[in-house]
Amino acid sequence: MNSGTQTRSQIWKLSSIFALIYFLSPNGLAALPGLSINYLLKETLQMTASQASYFGALTILGWALKPLWGIISDIFPLFGYRRKSYLILTTLGAAIVWFTLGQIEQYSAGTLLMLFTLSSISYAFMDVLCDALMVETGKPLNLTARFQSVQWAAVYIAAIVTGYAGGWVAENWSTRQTFTMNALFPLLILGIVLLFLRESRVSDTTAHARISLSALREAARDRQLWILAFFLFFVAFSPSFGAPFFYYAVDTLKFDPMFFGLTASIGAAFAALGAILYGKFGNKLRTRPLVKFAILIGVIATLFELIYFLPYIQTHPEIGRWIYIFSAALLGAVGAITFLVMLNAAAIACPRYSEGTVFATLTAFWNIGLVGSSALGGYLFEIIGLQPLIIVSALFTAAAWFLLRPIRFADETPREEASAATPALTV
Repeated sequence: MNSGTQTRSQIWKLSSIFALIYFLSPNGLAALPGLSINYLLKETLQMTASQASYFGALTILGWALKPLWGIISDIFPLFGYRRKSYLILTTLGAAIVWFTLGQIEQYSAGTLLMLFTLSSISYAFMDVLCDALMVETGKPLNLTARFQSVQWAAVYIAAIVTGYAGGWVAENWSTRQTFTMNALFPLLILGIVLLFLRESRVSDTTAHARISLSALREAARDRQLWILAFFLFFVAFSPSFGAPFFYYAVDTLKFDPMFFGLTASIGAAFAALGAILYGKFGNKLRTRPLVKFAILIGVIATLFELIYFLPYIQTHPEIGRWIYIFSAALLGAVGAITFLVMLNAAAIACPRYSEGTVFATLTAFWNIGLVGSSALGGYLFEIIGLQPLIIVSALFTAAAWFLLRPIRFADETPREEASAATPALTV
């Protein structure tokens, strides 16, 4: 087998590993309980929209702490491995949490808050480790865009399944059954890690820690990284979505679990199409015009949500359903392309030896935007209502436009020469 064939074989194997891990992640199949959780908070625990927003913001704090997980794995190898050992621990941790949730007979807000937060910590750490592997293996081969398009196409394909299945299980399964089933997915990831993942062992942990710390200090002084981070925050910040709109859709528009599930599947199918198109044509498209177009579409789509408050739509919910489906399809495709463009810009910006921390920091700003929008959305919802909240969301999305000018995208600067170093991950 010649070197070119070996490289192609390695790329396919790496793509398969990343796709499988993401397919089974909380963005993929492990999102199965999402709709059941929404109804559990609303119907069983009798939470208001604001309370559910605060609850959601707290439970995903593990994702906002992604830089911490990156620092731990970058600087402190466990048993000589930066990624594999931690992946084993986090997959086991997530499985234990969901199995425990499935054994509880009567849920309380405190118990759910603690266990959901532990789950988010395990999954966020797992996500950081997978992304670090993607960056440190893909960047030397100039394949970060391809790897990420494969990862997120797998996520969106899984979301097609969980969208419809999530609606079905919310209507037909008990919450305990759904939670117990969810414990299976991290165990499958564990099997993939144990069977297929090989990582170079760090021989001198002290020297490695010193090199990684030096790389982190350099990254912290990089102005471009911080601008990119705040850009991701403003794009993700949308306080009108989540619990406030979900409550309105259920109570006023009479959307039911199966409809939510069907719409989620349609949106995911178009998102998968967007991810595939980005993987195929991403290198041929200029980033800046694409992002400008995406911001414009995002603002228009957010303001378009005001249509659901028209008296005609409220009295003709079937029209609202078709509009909701169309919006899900359009935003699925455009949102996936925009997201992947920004993720690839983040991956290319990561310096060697600190891939986990830097990429985690950049994506943490996205997650902080989600956490902040959930918390602020719950607070503002009670004060100003949902319609003004939608306008606030559109303004935050529009604010991202003003951060575009100082950002240098990968296709606007000379392409970095591929590193001569062998990637840390082999298969």
